Amino acid sequence: MATGSTPVTAEFGLRARLQGTVPTMSASMARTARLLLENPDLPISLSIFEFAERAGVSAPTVTRFCKFIGYSGYTGLRVGAAAELGRSVGEDSIVGEPGASAHPEMSDEDVLRTFLASHVQALRASADLVNLGDMRRVARMISDAPQVDVYGVGGSGTVAHSLVDRLYLVGVNARAWTDAHLGLMSGAILPEGAVAIGISSSGETSDTIEMLAEARASGAWTVAITSNPHTTIAEDVEVVIQTAPPNDYLDLGSLTSSHVQTFAADLLYLLASWNREEKKERNAAAAMNAISGRRLNSRSARPSPRAAEPSPPKS
Repeated sequence: MATGSTPVTAEFGLRARLQGTVPTMSASMARTARLLLENPDLPISLSIFEFAERAGVSAPTVTRFCKFIGYSGYTGLRVGAAAELGRSVGEDSIVGEPGASAHPEMSDEDVLRTFLASHVQALRASADLVNLGDMRRVARMISDAPQVDVYGVGGSGTVAHSLVDRLYLVGVNARAWTDAHLGLMSGAILPEGAVAIGISSSGETSDTIEMLAEARASGAWTVAITSNPHTTIAEDVEVVIQTAPPNDYLDLGSLTSSHVQTFAADLLYLLASWNREEKKERNAAAAMNAISGRRLNSRSARPSPRAAEPSPPKS
């Protein structure tokens, strides 16, 4: 688990916290989580002892369970349950029913509504799980680092490249690695003060874990972006950035993984860019000037370099 990271303190996000951490819970905690997923209002009306009895566990287990999913204790869980319930009642018509599944027999309206709902729910859950204190801390480290390595494979690799492309434009010496051999070599020679970020929704992608571990062994300050803060990639890193788990909308859930990762990556970029405002403005102007002539409407408005050249004399 991350060392020195700030505990999650937001009231919202109870459902996302449960779904993201159930796979790594003990049997008794998983039983408690399932009870809470099926009856999210129970903590509002039950004492810790009554809730423990319903779950078939002890009161100390309930307390450990609360801390495992990011609350300070049962009181925090009750507040989170009340906040989640109050918001869901007001927004069900917008985001739809969690657990919905799209199918070919749906009307066009229902397909679009369910598809949109899956993405809205995933992004909202990620926002609930964000700890801006940790995000600002990571952004500051990125801004000051001599080099930033970002590791990821598959869809996470695409997000890694997107983050690096943005950071590069504000003057951050950032590189994305999706090949384990190249990433391991880069991690082994990172300079002092470097930052290494590993992106893995499952938290168990071996290539990404190994690249991040190599960077950590070289002295890099490490960050994990994952949907489960209790997985291998989150071990011994300085900060864990938790994203929404991908299984809230059944077959549509997996489609949202890259979106919630991009949400976290773009937020990191935004915060980091604020630390480099002068360079951001200068680089943005230079970059836009460099590509201004690459758009078709811009090209048609002025002659091409070839057209401006004088014709060679006829022989």
